[in-house]
Parts: sequence; C-alpha cells; structure tokens
Amino acid sequence: MKKSFILFGVTILSIVYFLFKLIQMNVLPYIYIGAFIGLFIVFLFLIYFIYKKKHTFICMILCIMISIVSLLGGFYIHRTIQTLSKISDSNTKKKKVLSIYSLTNSKIQKEEDLKNCVIGILAINEEKSKECLDSLNCDTQYVVYSSSENMINDFKEGLLDCICIDSMYLEIVEENSEMENFEKEIQEVYRYTYYVQQSNTVSSVDVIKEPFTVLISGIDTRTGTFDDSDSRSDVNLVVCVNPGTHQIFLLSIPRDYYVKTVCDASDGCANGEMDKLTHTGWHGISTTEKTIENLLDMEINYNVTVNFQTIVTLVDLLDGVDVYSPYNVELSGSFHSCSVVEGKNHLNGECALAYARERYAYVDGDRQRGKNQMELVKGIIEKCLSTDLLNHFTDILNIMEDLFQTNMETSQILSFVKEQINHPSNWSIDTYSLNGTGTTGYAYELGDYAYVMIPDESTIQNAKEDIEAIYKGEGIPYVN
Repeated sequence: MKKSFILFGVTILSIVYFLFKLIQMNVLPYIYIGAFIGLFIVFLFLIYFIYKKKHTFICMILCIMISIVSLLGGFYIHRTIQTLSKISDSNTKKKKVLSIYSLTNSKIQKEEDLKNCVIGILAINEEKSKECLDSLNCDTQYVVYSSSENMINDFKEGLLDCICIDSMYLEIVEENSEMENFEKEIQEVYRYTYYVQQSNTVSSVDVIKEPFTVLISGIDTRTGTFDDSDSRSDVNLVVCVNPGTHQIFLLSIPRDYYVKTVCDASDGCANGEMDKLTHTGWHGISTTEKTIENLLDMEINYNVTVNFQTIVTLVDLLDGVDVYSPYNVELSGSFHSCSVVEGKNHLNGECALAYARERYAYVDGDRQRGKNQMELVKGIIEKCLSTDLLNHFTDILNIMEDLFQTNMETSQILSFVKEQINHPSNWSIDTYSLNGTGTTGYAYELGDYAYVMIPDESTIQNAKEDIEAIYKGEGIPYVN
C-alpha cells in the first residue's frame, strides 16, 4: 500500500511538472490548457476508482504510463524553450579571429619561428593586426597593404614571410580561380582572438497587432556553427509581415548589389564605402541590416541569420526533402555530383545544400538561387509538419540551435505562434526581386575591382511601394 501511495505521488508531481512547462511556454490557448488539466483530473479519479476496487496492479501500470508521458512531454517542452532561448540571441558581442599564416613548405612552423619575420597586414584591419603582432613573444616587421590580393601575391612570391589575416578573407581570395586552392598552400602559425561589441538594431513592435519587418541573412560558416567569425551574407531577404491582414511580402536582394556600406564605428567596417552587399556580412548582420535600411529608406525591426551549412544534417535527419525545379540542372561546384530535373525532386542533405548554393548554372544567376533557397525552406517546413519531426524531435532541436539566430525575443516568437493557434488564417505571400546590371566595380573590402551589380533604381522604387502597401494593408502593386 505504501508503494502505491508513493507511485501515486510521483504521478501527481509528473503531471504538475508537465502543466508547469506547458504554461511556461505560453503557446497554447487557455482552453487547451484547461482541457489538459481536466483530462489529468479524470485520469487521477480513474486511478483512484480502480485502486478502491482492489485492482492494485492495473492502478500501478496506469500511474507509470501517465508519469512517463508527463515527464517526456515536460522534457520536450523544456527543450523547445531552451532551444528558442539559444536561437533568440540578443548578444551583440562578436568573436573575431586573426591568424598568422606561413606557406606549408616554409621553415616557419610555430610562434617562436616568427622572430624578425616580415608579415603582411591589411589596412582595413590595421589596428587589430598590430595588436596581434604585439601579442607575440618575438620582434617582427610588418608591411601594410590596401589590397588583400596584392598582399597574397607578394606572399606567394616570397616577398613576405607570413601574412596576418582574418580567415573570413580567405573566402573571397579563393573566389579568384588562380587561388582556389590557396588554403591548402598555407598553415596557421599563430591565432589571436578578440571581440567586437556591435550595435543592437532591434526596433521592437507588438508582432500580434502591428506590421513588422525581418531581415533574413543566409551565411555559410566554415565550421557549421555560429561560434566563429562572421561570414559573407550570401542570401538577403527582407520579409514584411502584416498580422492584421495576414499578408507576407518577401523581397530578394542580390548578393553582388553595389551599395554604400553603413555601420557604426563599433562594427569595424568602412562606413560610407562602396562594396558588394555580401561583404557587409563580414562585419555582422547589424552592418548588413543598416546598409539595406539605407538602400530602401526604411526601418527593419528584427533580423534572422540562417546557417545553410547545417542544412545537410537537418535534411538528412528528415530523410530528404521535396523541391520543385523549373529547370534541368547539373549542380556543378557542389561537394558531390547532384542534379535536379524539371518538376519534383527528392534531395538528400548534400544535394539540398548544392541546390541552395548553385547560381552559375542559371541565366538569372543569384536571383534564381534566391528562389531555390525559398523553395528548399518550403520543403523543409512541409517535412517538419509531418510525423518525421516527431521521429527525430530532440536531434532536430539540437540542429536548430546552429541553423537560426535572431534578435527577436523568445516571448515575441511564442506570442506570434500562439496567435496563429488561437486564430488560424490563410496567409497571402507575394515576392519581388531587386534587379540591376552586372559590371566591374571597386570593392572596398577586397581592395580591388570585382564583379558587382549596379542597382536598377526602378526596381528599388517598386520595392518601396510594395513595402508601403504591406504596412497599409493594401494590395501589393509589384510582384514577381
């Protein structure tokens, strides 16, 4: 009898734990929470009734089953809250890493070998590069370069013993076909870590009642996590949402758009200089956000960083996703050979990432890539709405921590979800893409000339009118 009372007490505590977590998440309407409470009360009375009838064994089995279900339910809710808290990261302190590299065939193998070496540094990061050299335990000399390409050419020709460079610049160096294997030719001798306090760009509104705008920036980090230096912003989507009229407007901005960089001094970028939009991502999403705000003459409320590198793991956990392609395309340049055919395609993780990255195979280049990425995200959402999500719930939550980062608070995300549960509605979704003309322009971050896209001002004006219409709850005049 004593064991029965103990088990009954454990069952009650398990139910209380589940209900506490359910209320803490604050997503379900109160009527559903009331229904859960009523259901558990019925189960407890049933257990008590069975116990009074001397069916002790059945009573114990029911207690164990309800306890397990309650504890598992409470655990999954706890993990969901925990993951959302990690995704909603308002911390503006960013990690930066400067590395000193030597050639792989060099005699310089470790920090002690750097004594009296001549090291190339970039003017755009001269102050921090000097801090890096000052932190060494040996004397060195340095040469300042305005162009990363010129510095690396001198380095390869033996005019420099080493270079001091942020690893993020290796991405753009390897875009040059003559240097696509450059990273294999070098070795890291020394690493210097520092932190930059970036500005907080949040402009909070009531997301249940007021229209708001979110910048989605898609990056490919080198490690597959957000715990490293910033990366280029390869995908730039401005999402305008009107919760009152249930309208969503997606605006795609090409990565090579030639824009004036806008940032605070703390962001570490060259304010006012002309460059590709994608290069603003090197200085954090706040720089990309301010630059786009200046381009479109608007205020962006929140931002979301999406790490496409983790898509491989996520898609494989979901046993692949379905996407629709308007073309037959060989996805060249991917890690593995993949192809898509006109119509429906089922892609595994590697091919999904290749599909999200490919742009050279299309006449519309980066604009078509943006459409492909939206199609891929749609396929992932559809798969997550199926039972496959339940089969890999915990694993998917772990991946989500490395897939998204946003400065929107967890409470805002949950209140928006709660509103959709309370008042489910069909949303209208319209899209528009900015356009421009390809040419060659001086990219400040590169310190040299590169391919850029000169903005088509008429498409920018069209986008402004679309955004204004969304905020007014009117029909969107310009769509794809």
